[in-house]
Amino acid sequence: MTEERCDVLIVGGGPAGLIAAREACAADPGLDVLVLERDRAIGAPVRCGEGVGSKGVGEFIDPTNASWISRKITRVIFWAPDGTEVRVAEGDVGFILDRTRFEPALATEAGRVGAEIRTGTEVTRITRDGDGWRATIRGPRGDGVVLARMIIGADGVESMVGRWAGLDTRVPSRDMESCAQYVVSGIDFDPDAIYLHFGDRIAPGGYAWVFPKGVGIANVGLGLVALKGQGRPARDWLHGYLDNYFPTGTRTGYTVGGVIVHTTVKRTVTDALILCGDSAHMVNPLSGGGIVNAMKAGRLAGRTAADALRARDTSAARLQRYHDAWMSLLGDDHLRFYRIKEALNKFDDGFYNDLARTVNGIPLERRTLGRIFAQALMQHPSLLPVAARYFV
Repeated sequence: MTEERCDVLIVGGGPAGLIAAREACAADPGLDVLVLERDRAIGAPVRCGEGVGSKGVGEFIDPTNASWISRKITRVIFWAPDGTEVRVAEGDVGFILDRTRFEPALATEAGRVGAEIRTGTEVTRITRDGDGWRATIRGPRGDGVVLARMIIGADGVESMVGRWAGLDTRVPSRDMESCAQYVVSGIDFDPDAIYLHFGDRIAPGGYAWVFPKGVGIANVGLGLVALKGQGRPARDWLHGYLDNYFPTGTRTGYTVGGVIVHTTVKRTVTDALILCGDSAHMVNPLSGGGIVNAMKAGRLAGRTAADALRARDTSAARLQRYHDAWMSLLGDDHLRFYRIKEALNKFDDGFYNDLARTVNGIPLERRTLGRIFAQALMQHPSLLPVAARYFV
């Protein structure tokens, strides 16, 4: 077995890991940073709807005329269970990415500042080695060992790094969504809008989405709480949805995956190790969105790792500042979003149909989220417990 050393070993070459690599190298150009990605290519296979907010992604990389933008989005449209359409946002809303190009662009930036990135290389185990970690790896170069002063675990929903390090990353079954998606062409929709479709007969405990990739072509998928799926996998629900709403569409690329709609794990650090992104459950539990969250966490993780190594103190006590910073940035908000999610799950389709008609009574130019919420409270007093939980 070959043996090599590095300062920072990053497990996972998704948005969290790549931004962590870039930020660690930028903070201290002298660091030896190694990123290991088990898939054969950065950015593939695609396991998400690829939607991001324009302001969020712009914090990290310039989207102007970027090849990794599939579509600019200027509208958000909700469909109630009965099909009532509600427009809730207009303007510079966001983008639909081409992740097969987006993540390679992030990797290029990380490589430019000094990070080494290897694909097709899997970490199979980590154990403590003095003040650092010993990682056993398997890849095109054969079996080997990496001795790292620090590890950043960015290995996604199915993360093993946290478990190996003794961190509790378990997910309650009610907070795990099963997702399926097709790329569908030859269908009719507004190509400048994203659509979110709710209902127990659509995707129980979750929602369906239409995210445009161009005119007549979109990512069409859905996510549902597995416990509410009546024993049917997400792909079966998606087939029914496509048959009902886009029967003439041509189904091409297909993917499945899981989304954690839980709150951030209680401990994201231990000695010489940080978890970030999906591996630490840093996903918006209300929407299931996680790309920008992952990059924000990766930025914190990379900078924290560089600072700790510079100070020659990689103890859990020092790294706790990463966890505290994340909770102040987004983690505390996610706790509130989770409470909203739990409360909203108690309402039936009739409630959402009524709510949609209430919102449509607000003029579009005045349809801010604040006004929508205020009107909803007046028209639907049963929402009061939701509001109370949000602000507690």
